[in-house]
Amino acid sequence: MNNQNKPKTATASAVKKQKWSRKKKIWVIVGAIITIIIVLVIITNIATSAPSKVSNELVSDIQAKNATGAYGLLSSDAQKVVPASQLKQTVDQIGPILSGTLKMISKEINGQTGSAATAKVVYEIKGNDGITYKFTVNLTKENGQWKVLNFDSSKK
Repeated sequence: MNNQNKPKTATASAVKKQKWSRKKKIWVIVGAIITIIIVLVIITNIATSAPSKVSNELVSDIQAKNATGAYGLLSSDAQKVVPASQLKQTVDQIGPILSGTLKMISKEINGQTGSAATAKVVYEIKGNDGITYKFTVNLTKENGQWKVLNFDSSKK
């Protein structure tokens, strides 16, 4: 047998394990942590987008003095407690004041086994009276859709 036909085998000295430097390890760990944070932010935004959309619609309806549209966003429990005429009176009263641009300052979702999921979206709205208002919308999941349970506005 000549050397050309022999199978080649790697010796221990020929195979070298490549070691990562400490700096490279740190960068890999930092990159992984940043990736995890980005993924969590994306998941949170996706999870809270539906209640945010409904609460945005509510505030827009109030600002436009559209009491009928706002009433349609209420949960069935809220509609049992608040008649459409009472909501219209509230919308007519606060709608013109809360005419400024919405600034969402927080949003959260809570869910527990055996109970309906709830959400809370908080805004700051500059009123036409020069006062900044805190506007809080509480939502509940009803038949797979987010509905407004109640809302509150107060001077900040």
